[in-house]
Amino acid sequence: MKGILTLVIFFISAYAGIAQQKIFGSVIDEADKTKLAQATVMLLQAKDSILIAYGRADEKGVFSLERPATGSFLLIVSYPKYSDFYTPVEGGDGPVNLKEVSLTSIQHILEEVLVTGRIPIVMKGDTTEYDAASFKVEENAKVEDLLKVLPGITVDASGSITAQGKVVKKVLVDGEEFFGDDPTLVTRNIRSDMVDKVQVYEKMSDEAERTGVDDGQREQTINVKLREDSKNGMFGKLLGGGGTDEYYMGQIMLNKFKGSQKIAAYGLFGNNGTTSMNWEDAQKFGGDSGVSYGDDGSISVNGGFSDDFSGRGAVGIPKAINSGINFSDKWDGDRHGVNINYKYGQIQSDGEERTFRSGTLNDNTTKGVETENDQHRVNLRYDLKLDSLNSLTVKSNLSQRNTWRYESVKTESMDFQTTNESKETTDNKINTVNVEALYTHKFPKKGRSLTLTGGLSSDRTSGNGHLYAVLTQKDGEADETDQRKDRMQELNRYRGSIVYTEPLMKDLNLSVGYSITNNQNTSVLESFNKAPDGSYTELDRTYSNNYDFQSLGQAYQLTIGFKEEKLRFNLTNSLNEDRLNQVNNYDNRRLTRTFVTYNPRLNGGYNFSKNKNLWFNYSGRNQLPSLNQIQPLLNNSDPQNIFVGNEDLRPAFRHSANMGYSTFSILSGNYKYIGGNIVLTKDPISQNITRDIDEGVNYFTWDNIAGRTNSSYNLWSGYYFKLFKALNVANSPQLNASWSNSYNFFEGEENKIRTTNYNVRYNLQRQTNTGFNFDVNFMPQYRQMTSSLQPDQDNNGFVFGAQGNLSYYLTKTFKIYTNYNYTYEAPTDAFASSFNQFLIHPGVSKKFLKNESLMVDFTVNDVLDQNRGFSRNVSNSVFVQRSFETIRRYYMLKVSWDFSKMFVK
Repeated sequence: MKGILTLVIFFISAYAGIAQQKIFGSVIDEADKTKLAQATVMLLQAKDSILIAYGRADEKGVFSLERPATGSFLLIVSYPKYSDFYTPVEGGDGPVNLKEVSLTSIQHILEEVLVTGRIPIVMKGDTTEYDAASFKVEENAKVEDLLKVLPGITVDASGSITAQGKVVKKVLVDGEEFFGDDPTLVTRNIRSDMVDKVQVYEKMSDEAERTGVDDGQREQTINVKLREDSKNGMFGKLLGGGGTDEYYMGQIMLNKFKGSQKIAAYGLFGNNGTTSMNWEDAQKFGGDSGVSYGDDGSISVNGGFSDDFSGRGAVGIPKAINSGINFSDKWDGDRHGVNINYKYGQIQSDGEERTFRSGTLNDNTTKGVETENDQHRVNLRYDLKLDSLNSLTVKSNLSQRNTWRYESVKTESMDFQTTNESKETTDNKINTVNVEALYTHKFPKKGRSLTLTGGLSSDRTSGNGHLYAVLTQKDGEADETDQRKDRMQELNRYRGSIVYTEPLMKDLNLSVGYSITNNQNTSVLESFNKAPDGSYTELDRTYSNNYDFQSLGQAYQLTIGFKEEKLRFNLTNSLNEDRLNQVNNYDNRRLTRTFVTYNPRLNGGYNFSKNKNLWFNYSGRNQLPSLNQIQPLLNNSDPQNIFVGNEDLRPAFRHSANMGYSTFSILSGNYKYIGGNIVLTKDPISQNITRDIDEGVNYFTWDNIAGRTNSSYNLWSGYYFKLFKALNVANSPQLNASWSNSYNFFEGEENKIRTTNYNVRYNLQRQTNTGFNFDVNFMPQYRQMTSSLQPDQDNNGFVFGAQGNLSYYLTKTFKIYTNYNYTYEAPTDAFASSFNQFLIHPGVSKKFLKNESLMVDFTVNDVLDQNRGFSRNVSNSVFVQRSFETIRRYYMLKVSWDFSKMFVK
């Protein structure tokens, strides 16, 4: 009996000792005091956020974790649709009784998350989420200003955004598109104080998100989540500015939000390059005639003719108008959702540019350019939840574009001692209609689904033009071309697919799919020579084309998906059959090609903890030759450079692998990321350049380089941390390196090109509402390039860039500031002179009214008058330097009013 009593006392003492090492409490709703069962409880090591202990609350909301004997820790309690709770905990011998841990429902949060503190950055799967209130910006700042202070995100002067090393293609508001394809309409319209969270992730296509079958279509995306109290009210901005040399600008932005309903309108106009014209859809609905191929091996035929609608880098002084209206809403318990917008844009420019090429090709080109373009566009999206198991999405867009362009070109070839002078006018009208439907049925069994998609589109381009060109040989003999050109191109596309998904286990599913795409394209280009009577009636069959293109693509897909709490991956196997058929209606000559290809894809990730994430992806795809490479359309607008097809081209195979890792420390605020990618292309399709010295012509064709592999390697990393916490000074060093090997042919000889780039970017910033503030970037870079055909040519060079802004608050509402951009490029054998440019844009601003919403701003653009349109690049051992007329020094006075009226319930 005594032994049994001793044993009982031992176990009781041991249990008491264990109990003394516990951290325990209960989780409740702060409002109604209900128990929150299955709440997540984590204990992190304070110095590096390593997960020490993990658990969940029981049915009564009670939790208990082991308490370490020594060290500093952070306890986090979370529950879906509630704010997170966290509190510091020290190691020790005794128990820690937190009693009742109250979590606040997001619906009750108005001003900020009411917890012990805030977590600035959280990793949720492959999504990085920033807490907006943890980053300081000035009063009435916009989302763009907020993005500039977020670790891992950079914004350049044009508003282009890079997040974690990737260019951002979409900016959403509460997960929905806001005016479609121009991110600046979000970043320069929405106020930063309306934002709750900023999420960064790679968005898959709607079809891939529904089916779980990765189609290889991904876009780096930012989602701006608004605060609940910012979804009911009106806000906007009015701005007007006038300057010297007849420069002007204006902005009108109006927004009315009421719950899920968002109504917005804007109008931008000016001639100082601030209208953010971003018509990337011109590439989607009217690019160069030919065929392009997606990561999944699918074929898409582009319609229309090449025109630049971006408005960025325009030659001369662009006069632009950009306007639109957007409406989106959800109703009936979010069963119905609609998003519709209309846009109108217009841009005119007139200027001159000069291009200098050296290396394997050597010539000088002077070009005068005039353009007049306008566009009407309507986008519609309708989402319908038929019931809990069935949903339908319909998307449609219509556009009408008118493009007019005049070019006066003079090209002097140093290789042939020839000169080509031409004047060409083109006038085109492009109409586009596109409709897509996506239907998903979810079965009662969790994870089982059936998805059907269908779509059709029609693009039609019609136009005419005139070409007058004189090619003068070195002996003085001249060849004259005087032609009228009539164009017509029509593209009709039909697409359908079916995907069935079956859950095999709790975390494992299998999807099978089939898709078919039929593209039918008619392309007519008629060139008429000038007749003796002055009319243009003589058909030039050499430079006239009348083709019918047809491509029929079928894809069979098998996908395995796995997802658990930490690990996730998706493996897609795609077998594609593509049939291409081209008919020359002038001579009834046919070209038929069939390709059968295998295209695997893998993507996934691993979450080490809430703030540590590893992601990876791989794609292998056959790069099919385009119809332009097999059978290009002859064009005599540049008789010194002729493109010739190769009907014997074979597919190249491209491997692409990416991997990245990021981590964030909650207590220190440090953010680190590292990543890299490898791209290998076997038997690449490369350009082969040959020349006819007597005729003075370069001939471009394409060949497979059998047994060779083009390769590129990229590494990037970054580290954000507070340099001086007391002064609120943060810094972020970033390292980037890239290496590539590629092959081409020149005059039948193989040319191996090696390039290396080393980049360092150092950012230093202080963002407060008083005193001296700055956001400065230093960007040294070293470039190396070698060519096996030109081993003695030294084209290595140092490049240095610096950009940023400085400001000083004389008072709370009165500041002086300057934005600057410095560029230096060292001379090389290709470019004998260096390029050196320092752009400084100083200004002074004063805010008025109680809420500081009225601002008067005086600014000087390019105070040193150094702005020169300039770019340098290299491709296939050809070095290209381009200079063009652009906006230089002017003075401008601007007045702006930011207004906001929120109706908080």
